[in-house]
Amino acid sequence: MDDLKLAERLSRREPAAMEELVHRYHADIYRFLRHLTRRVEDAEDLAQQTLLRAVNGASRYDGRAPMRAWLFGIAFHEFGRWRRRRLWLPLIGDRPSPGNPYQKVEDAEVLLKAVSELSSLVRGVFLLHYVEDLSILEISAALGIPEGTVKSRLHAARTHLKTLLKEDENYVVEPV
Repeated sequence: MDDLKLAERLSRREPAAMEELVHRYHADIYRFLRHLTRRVEDAEDLAQQTLLRAVNGASRYDGRAPMRAWLFGIAFHEFGRWRRRRLWLPLIGDRPSPGNPYQKVEDAEVLLKAVSELSSLVRGVFLLHYVEDLSILEISAALGIPEGTVKSRLHAARTHLKTLLKEDENYVVEPV
């Protein structure tokens, strides 16, 4: 079933469509939110809230971006709401997924600490691109920001991470 058809069925609140939504996307949304919150319980709550908002807003899905990207946008906005309701503490995500070019750092904990120092806007774009493997166009559509803004946030993330990681002479970042 294509994304538009799924959205149409979700807007009619068909139970089978809701099951399909959860089956297709829950794990990806949960993993993304787990990276942002670093707490299993919060990530699960936010993933459920994201999927609920997707069902409630399914009639607004227009198919300009893949549903997966649209859902990541909703998830990121839910994370923002969650974070504003709490005292902000530095958030360190889980280990990077295999294939991530920044995983070549000898000790992933150093990278994770550096990623946690990025602003939430830059960190969100970084995670969507390098962990969730969304394209610049998909991130742009998901977050409702211009492609140039996505590119500049990715550049800012890479520059900041490179600077932080070079400060520690025990760790080597190989070129991407």
